[in-house]
Amino acid sequence: MGAPEWELEFYEEDGREPVLDFLRGLDEVKEQALAAALSNVLAYEGIGVCGSSWGKWVQDAPGIFEFRVRHDAGTILRQRGLPIPEELEERSGEILLRVFCHAHGKKIVLLLAGYDKGKEPSTRRQNAEIKRAKQRLTRWKAVQDRLAKQARPIGGARKRRSKRRPD
Repeated sequence: MGAPEWELEFYEEDGREPVLDFLRGLDEVKEQALAAALSNVLAYEGIGVCGSSWGKWVQDAPGIFEFRVRHDAGTILRQRGLPIPEELEERSGEILLRVFCHAHGKKIVLLLAGYDKGKEPSTRRQNAEIKRAKQRLTRWKAVQDRLAKQARPIGGARKRRSKRRPD
């Protein structure tokens, strides 16, 4: 495997990165599975996961896709043809994780929200996470727009030096 084509970026709000907090709050087996999936699947395939069992576009949430993790870290590495560290050989468990994402710029995936669907499989929880992802994306876009406006020159014109002919 060459270098990943996609850069993963954690949505940040009030100095926190909610998806990173979610990742760190998982039990060890699930944390390793999500970390392996993010770095060995999403970072290589980006929005291409939507054409596979790894993801799908979210209905009624333009620009947001769902990244699905159903395997332990050892299985993910094995599927990708990568060596499996000894400590991951024996670890497995029931895994059903979701991360809601937005692709932007030059192959960047923004990680907006995540949850453990295995623990909370209800449609209500899924819809709450999609709503949260949509809200975060709206806030993120507003910040990006504000930053872009601040970077533009006032009046949109640059000063030009006049070229004078020597007399």
